[in-house]
Amino acid sequence: MPKAHAPRGFDISLNKFLTDPSSLSLHDHALKFYAQNMSRLLIRPHRQPDECMVSYLIRVSEQNGFHHIGHLLQHAGLPWKNLRIPAHQIITGEYDIAPYFSQLGLDYTYPRTADTFKSSQVPHFTTKIFVKTPKICPECLEETGYSSDLWSHIAYTACIKHKLLLVDTSPKTGKRLSWYRRSLNEFGESDPFPPVNSIPKASPATLAFTRAMTHLIEERNPPKSIPAVLRRLNFAEALSLIHFIAHYQYRLFHKTLFTPASLDNLTVSHHYTQAWQALKRWPHGFHLLLSQYIDNPMSERGQSGINKHFRDIHEKLYRQRENKGIARLRAAFDQFIEINWPNAIQTHRLTRISLSSDERPLITQKEAQHLLNCREPRIHSLIAQGKITPHKFKGKAYFNREEVGALARLYQDNWSMEQAVIETELSRYQLKQLLDAGLVKALQRADSQNRDWLICKRSWQRMIRNFKKFATDDAKPKGKSLSGIQKQGFTISETLNLILNHKVTYRFTPEPSKPYSLKQLSDFRSKKTSSQEIS
Repeated sequence: MPKAHAPRGFDISLNKFLTDPSSLSLHDHALKFYAQNMSRLLIRPHRQPDECMVSYLIRVSEQNGFHHIGHLLQHAGLPWKNLRIPAHQIITGEYDIAPYFSQLGLDYTYPRTADTFKSSQVPHFTTKIFVKTPKICPECLEETGYSSDLWSHIAYTACIKHKLLLVDTSPKTGKRLSWYRRSLNEFGESDPFPPVNSIPKASPATLAFTRAMTHLIEERNPPKSIPAVLRRLNFAEALSLIHFIAHYQYRLFHKTLFTPASLDNLTVSHHYTQAWQALKRWPHGFHLLLSQYIDNPMSERGQSGINKHFRDIHEKLYRQRENKGIARLRAAFDQFIEINWPNAIQTHRLTRISLSSDERPLITQKEAQHLLNCREPRIHSLIAQGKITPHKFKGKAYFNREEVGALARLYQDNWSMEQAVIETELSRYQLKQLLDAGLVKALQRADSQNRDWLICKRSWQRMIRNFKKFATDDAKPKGKSLSGIQKQGFTISETLNLILNHKVTYRFTPEPSKPYSLKQLSDFRSKKTSSQEIS
């Protein structure tokens, strides 16, 4: 834009005004008006309520013939050298640009992004919330003619309306979009925005993430589909949590820091979406990430220990002040350590970790033997059968207390073959007949790796209850005993099938000291309808 020149005599009259304003003539007042308005623009479009402040300046600059906004703001008196502009500070509200708007004759309105920035100034916020370079949705730009202030947020990675990833890199040159471009609608001269069909589509997960972030940015109630761990968090707290997970996911595979402000939108969107997916399976998704650092420790020092495997995660969570989002991460980290880390049984070594109880989730082999009431060979046998899983640290085996306890209860609540023989008053051979016939359930059968049977006590209890239910009370002459029936040629399984199919009548005489004994059954008699009769 050509430089404006003051009318003749302007400098003399200006000096008179400064020394003695009352002495000014009508001509001098005209000169004063000119001095105050010489920077005002001829074309002064209105800024849209949701328009990015820098986008608005680009529009104003383009419509008034400036090469880019650096020239525009220099015209307004911006003192920064080399035509640089404080783009990030303008977006955050840190730089007071209102005086330059006044010089240009523009109406200044406080940017919405400044409020978001202020809300992010909380302890332990883990990332910047605004991009270094702009990103856009070409479809929205075509429809509205301006850039939304939402696009300035790092966490806003896709256009919800058009379901496209935001564009920030020229497919033609590979260069990032600039605040200093002459027009909103192009990367640069002879470098237009790509056609819509070449822009990557946003995945449903990316759209869900962006939609949730939009609600939080605008301080609206988030969608019902938001992961439970993010509920009742504000934008800064939620982004702290998401960024934390994305950062350590990225670091695991790239061996470097995750800095979204320096990465293109495609990369940022991918990693934030991955973190979002992990949050949907909370805390399992976070625990899965932590478990990968067991095989890929953060430190090369030492043989084992929390600081070796989780050094930076541990430090970030415990040495710095936390917000609500980080507090939830810390609680989930404590839970992971309690469940998965053998040294959690030694509480004096984990002064930072908050354990939920005095009973440690991982126990030694000796403790496992005590719970199972067995010796070491039996432990090895259970491991080989896949009944319990050892967790080895520094050559020692540890076992999950809950897993061992569940197995112990299973053994306590059911019978070994020896116990069943005593309780039922049958022989081992007879019991095997019943097990083979499916009349009694076997929870575990003897095989090449295991010599022990485990017989379902409940299945036997149900059968005894049925026997008691259908027994007769008729005062008839005495019938055959159970052993008498077997002497007649009936096997034990055949006999019980006759009973269960109501082919015989019998008496049931309870024996309190032997409530599971089949000797409580007596006086067996055939029914006339039976093809197999007891004589």
